[in-house]
Amino acid sequence: MQIYCSAFFCEFELEIEKIKKATIDPISQAKLVLQYIQIKLKELFKWLKKYIFNSVEDEIHFFKELKIKITSKYILYKKILEIELKSPSNSKKLKIKHYEKALDICYQFSKKDKEFYKYFRSGSSYNDHLYFIRNSDKEIINSDIILINFDKKLCTSHDLKLASIIANDILEIYLEEKIEQIKNSCNTKHPVVKSKLTWTGTKIEMVELIYSLYYQKMFNGGNTGIKEIAEEFSRAFNIQLDNSIYRCFTDIKNRPDPKGKFLNGLSENLDENINDEFD
Repeated sequence: MQIYCSAFFCEFELEIEKIKKATIDPISQAKLVLQYIQIKLKELFKWLKKYIFNSVEDEIHFFKELKIKITSKYILYKKILEIELKSPSNSKKLKIKHYEKALDICYQFSKKDKEFYKYFRSGSSYNDHLYFIRNSDKEIINSDIILINFDKKLCTSHDLKLASIIANDILEIYLEEKIEQIKNSCNTKHPVVKSKLTWTGTKIEMVELIYSLYYQKMFNGGNTGIKEIAEEFSRAFNIQLDNSIYRCFTDIKNRPDPKGKFLNGLSENLDENINDEFD
């Protein structure tokens, strides 16, 4: 398995990067990527139908770690193609609303299967033998992505769900960057007054703080986007965030619970210092 899969997925990733560099148009790019993935999926499934795993651990590794590399991209680019085909062509304002609506759907994604979502985010493995081993008696939830989930010999009960979570994470970043690109093209740059305050914590701690304030709707009644808040924090505390804020937030979401490690530490430190004043 290791020899075949190493060569297969290495070639796959290289070819995807070539396609992405060959065209910057998102619709053309998505179509080319999907065409290529369809070919590679059929190739992978042909091998999988004949292959016998040496152990349960090998089978879990394949469906939990390897297969999702290709199926998550199929789901991702299928969604990108659908979003871009429906995107308004003229109005920047309507484009932003279109992407924001798609982004809101992404944010609601975690509510679909909370138990498995929490299982994955916490880095758990105690149910891997149930989720990532093929079993003809298990119910496999089919979706419109028939190519991925059409044969119980080729999928488990949860590998598509896992691929969907990963695709959703990347789609969030894609949409947030699209929105900010449009907003930045509309904004007039103003001279920046350098702040006297410099953030000396880590970037990911800053991101944790920003997202907590964003979800709490602490700025402009909740009508301010993440990127705008991040830009204000960048100016106020001399820290460069840019689009890395989305990648940092993905890292936060992938933490084992509790997610708000920095915020929990702030709360504990505040309580300790207040209590010390009364001792």
